[in-house]
Amino acid sequence: MKPFNRLTKFVIFFPYYIIHSNIFFGLIFKILFKKFYYKKLIINLNVKNLKLSQYSSFLFKTYELNDRILIEKHINNKNKSVIIGAGLGFIPILTFKKSRNKVMLFEIDKEICDNLTKNLIQNDVSYELHKKNLSIKKEKVEEGFYYKTNNFLANSLYSKEGKKEKFENININQINSFNSYNTLIIDAEGAEEYYINNINILKNIKYLFFELHYDLISKKKIDEIFKRLKFFNFIQRDKCFNSYYFVRK
Repeated sequence: MKPFNRLTKFVIFFPYYIIHSNIFFGLIFKILFKKFYYKKLIINLNVKNLKLSQYSSFLFKTYELNDRILIEKHINNKNKSVIIGAGLGFIPILTFKKSRNKVMLFEIDKEICDNLTKNLIQNDVSYELHKKNLSIKKEKVEEGFYYKTNNFLANSLYSKEGKKEKFENININQINSFNSYNTLIIDAEGAEEYYINNINILKNIKYLFFELHYDLISKKKIDEIFKRLKFFNFIQRDKCFNSYYFVRK
């Protein structure tokens, strides 16, 4: 299973590098706008590790496009959401605005958490933020470190590019309110494999959104991910590029 066939790759190649990831337009945005505005949301970009070309996606509002489309389409007041990889806060803020329910967030890059917190407060979000990695099993995940790059959007436990940075773990059993949440949203550069492989433990999760990182997970493991979701009665309801929305029957 792949997000794009050859024809699709050819069609989107030039728009991607002209609009979504373009140094020239990124520079224009960084000089003239500085903040990302989407509808009534305001996102500060006071983070060090953000490539200039990435700013182009804020100018043309293609930042987190695939996740944003699914969130806007499917999140409502039925959803109480846990979000893995809070980042700048755009998806958490959008999720809260659509559901009006408190969101629980996890972010292991502590350097971006001040900016994240400012964005959450500025947009009047009700939230619980853990500057830690959410572990499902009792043992530590990946020995407690991740790979930090000069682009925080590419930080990962799995890419093995960049500098090793330690992170703290927190287990679901240490969070009293965890079982009151029914929705899991994952955008954590390969970590979707870990959470889906342990989805049987997350009995409270009925709604699942995740971005699938084909560059970090092998085809064999991807096939196993979808088989596991099917085995535990998760049905695919929607898809946007490499982002998916599943519901447990």
